[in-house]
Amino acid sequence: MKFRIASVLTATLLSVGLAQAATELVIATVNNGHMIEMQKLSKNFEAANPDIKLKWVTLEEGVLRQRVTTDIATKGGQFDVMTIGMYETPIWGKKGWLQELKTDANYDVSGFF
Repeated sequence: MKFRIASVLTATLLSVGLAQAATELVIATVNNGHMIEMQKLSKNFEAANPDIKLKWVTLEEGVLRQRVTTDIATKGGQFDVMTIGMYETPIWGKKGWLQELKTDANYDVSGFF
């Protein structure tokens, strides 16, 4: 599960980074060791993409679940990238809130971890 979240987050960051669509990306994530480790890698991403700054919003699991669900449901746009868990995945999928990442000319899916 944690591997999948990291993979989706990395894929999203890479695709957004290549698109150069924003100057600041707000990332909502759970406050756990894996995501804290991802935050440490921000400097590498920002060095490779100097026009993009990452802003991490780390929350406890219950708070994160509530805030990101509300943001998606209301189309609030508070967060650019969100990490979700296995609980949310089937619920969000049924509501049409998730999209499959497909191979694109802008990025190589085999490079995701």
